[in-house]
Amino acid sequence: MEESVSLLAALHSVAFNSETPDQLNWGEKKSGKFLVKATFKLLGPQNAITDHWPWKLIWKIKLPPKISCFSWTALHGVCLTQDNLTRRKFQMATRCYMCMKEAETQNHLFLQCQIAADLWSMFLAHFDLTWVMPQNIKDVVISWSCWKVDSTIKRIWKMIPATIFWSIWNERNRRCFDGISTTYQSLKANCLMFLYSWVYLSPLDSPDSFLNFVSSLTLN
Repeated sequence: MEESVSLLAALHSVAFNSETPDQLNWGEKKSGKFLVKATFKLLGPQNAITDHWPWKLIWKIKLPPKISCFSWTALHGVCLTQDNLTRRKFQMATRCYMCMKEAETQNHLFLQCQIAADLWSMFLAHFDLTWVMPQNIKDVVISWSCWKVDSTIKRIWKMIPATIFWSIWNERNRRCFDGISTTYQSLKANCLMFLYSWVYLSPLDSPDSFLNFVSSLTLN
């Protein structure tokens, strides 16, 4: 009832000009044009969730499309790790292929496994940073995006989480399906080479350029 009264009061204050032709206007914009973005903002509570979801760190950086898509699946927790396969009624052991100690979950594989922790520590050491690792992938990505870094390194900085996720997933699948394990040092080098190729949009061309790139990973 109150809403009806408010509507009638609002209509009563509107002055109509009979000589002006009728036209459709979107009331939320001064231009009168309808915009999907403006409509989405009117949805209310859902918008608050979207604002806090780290989608920009995935889709707003220039990564190969398959890397962006994979990072998105990791954030949503739907990578086909053993815990997710078990939920789909697959019968299997759930031991992590990387450390061979703990059960394989997404948070363990990408964050808590010792091999994953070593990759995160490698980048933190390059930037001379200390960091308390959050407990899940979404919090990690959000926390990573909150670091204030110089504009000269910002583009590379945003690529690092996806680089780590992809490197671990490649190595995990190699161990799972091919029975081949990469040494820790080679895995770290491969991770840095992925990052190099995505930054420069080309494969590694010389050892010197790679070493110069690694030495440039600093916040100073």
